[in-house]
Amino acid sequence: MMDRETVCFFRSILFIPATRPDRYIKALMSEADVACVDLEDAVAPGEKEAAREKVVDFFKAETSNSIQRALRINHLASEQGLRDMLLILKMEPLPDIVMIPKVESSEEIAWFNEVMTSLEHPVRLIPLVETTKGLENAIKIAMAPNVVAIGFGSADYSSEVRGDMSWDSLLYARGRIAQAAGHANIAAIDGPWLDLGDDRGLLEDTQKITALGFTGKIALHPGQLRGIHRGVSPSEETLRQAQKIVNAYRANRGGVLVVDGRMVDIPVVERAQRLINLANRK
Repeated sequence: MMDRETVCFFRSILFIPATRPDRYIKALMSEADVACVDLEDAVAPGEKEAAREKVVDFFKAETSNSIQRALRINHLASEQGLRDMLLILKMEPLPDIVMIPKVESSEEIAWFNEVMTSLEHPVRLIPLVETTKGLENAIKIAMAPNVVAIGFGSADYSSEVRGDMSWDSLLYARGRIAQAAGHANIAAIDGPWLDLGDDRGLLEDTQKITALGFTGKIALHPGQLRGIHRGVSPSEETLRQAQKIVNAYRANRGGVLVVDGRMVDIPVVERAQRLINLANRK
């Protein structure tokens, strides 16, 4: 099992269709924290096997940066998901992260981990919660072994509850995902902003999910990365205030104190330190 204290808080995960090897290098050289090649929704049913043959090259490609490489597989309870797991068992090198769609229980994660026990190292996992049943079990899913982040599949969830994808409609589900991630001390990753031409909407949505507790967002195009990174990053004024709080707390050697007329205790200091850490990960 992995140490949750070493988990990274990903700002962005850039998706690339497994059937587009011409985009592999561009994605790997992007500013994304994670580049994820997709075997699920981005690949038509009749192209799955050909995609598996191509996807191996994504993980073998040599680049000069340290971007993490992920693989989104198909639903574990499907034939395609089983074939994807067999592929992982034979892969060299292995993905840094495997994203599992439509996870509804921690038992699914346990089963995946059991299948992968022959590997030299455990595979880090990001389960995607995309159904009402998955949302009910979000905390148990987030706490499952080898899970480093929990993602929210907003489009599939909205379809199941017969709602739209407005902020108000998704607020309850997003709150549950953020709660699960906080309880498990892992990252919370929001679903993508679907309007590729609406940079302002992307920025505003990212700022809102960050205020809610999310640490990152899925990107469908490299052009969305700048807006996502800007949206999850604290402003210069926020950082100055955070550093002031941390410095004052250290000078006070703990305890409750007042900074600029506002009471500061341990939870406030911890949040300030998280903001500083986030800025230093740029």
